[in-house]
Amino acid sequence: MKTSKLFLAGLVLLTQGFGQEPKRALAQQISAAGTKTQTVASGAAQPLAPVAHPKALPPLNPPLGDIARQARAAHAAAPKAQMVVESDTAEKK
Repeated sequence: MKTSKLFLAGLVLLTQGFGQEPKRALAQQISAAGTKTQTVASGAAQPLAPVAHPKALPPLNPPLGDIARQARAAHAAAPKAQMVVESDTAEKK
């Protein structure tokens, strides 16, 4: 038990020792990033990329709204239950 605690403590200290810390102060890193070198390239300009327009879908015949109205009308006209049974056992004849 002591060896496992000792091993765990050593492992924690070892990982802290290998942790990465900045080699320079943050202010120095920001100022170093601010200096940029300017490069000049020469040559012919590249042609513009072709413009691809999406192809429109064909119109639906009949429209979806009409299909939905017909489905709702068919559902409303469907036969409904006329009699409510008090028990769920079937009647014997």
